Amino acid sequence: MSSPTRRPGRPRDATIDEAIVAAVFDLIEEVGLAPVTIDAIAERAGVSKATIYRRWATKDDLVVDAVAGLIGRSLELPASGDIRAVLVAVLRQMESFMSMSVAGSIFPWLVGEVAAGTEIGRHYAAAVIIPRRADLGTLIRQAIERGELRADLDVETALDLIIGPVIVRKLMGRWRQPEEDWVPKLVDGLLAGWAP
Repeated sequence: MSSPTRRPGRPRDATIDEAIVAAVFDLIEEVGLAPVTIDAIAERAGVSKATIYRRWATKDDLVVDAVAGLIGRSLELPASGDIRAVLVAVLRQMESFMSMSVAGSIFPWLVGEVAAGTEIGRHYAAAVIIPRRADLGTLIRQAIERGELRADLDVETALDLIIGPVIVRKLMGRWRQPEEDWVPKLVDGLLAGWAP
């Protein structure tokens, strides 16, 4: 009787990953992103640096993966519904994520990395921006097929007009007066131009 084939190494422990990611966000909240080191993350998480480096090559990779995981849990696109309700829900989730989470506080840095085309910017775009944008584009195309939006609507331009204001509000937040529930006004303004 042959013995079962054994895979090399131990299975990855998800609780260790969670402790590392929690340490990242705790430290960013306490001191900001730049001063955070792998040493500090390892100490806070109660793991060795080698444990971290087996999972992520650099601190930047770790931060991007941590943010991507948080966004995955925080931003859920509605499966269906009229396009106004979908867009209001999506934009409210984005606004909440940007304003109330630690990951939102490092978003301006990530935007700079994306704009500069750095390796971490490309990683963030591939892990977070491109998949979310594609999912939202699918919802817009479905609304066009249902007749809720005009047939000649340029979906890529529509995506820019939906997502852009949230990013601008985040980047310019310290110079703006807070505005109560601006999301429905934005959506209604967009839909007025996109109606069949």
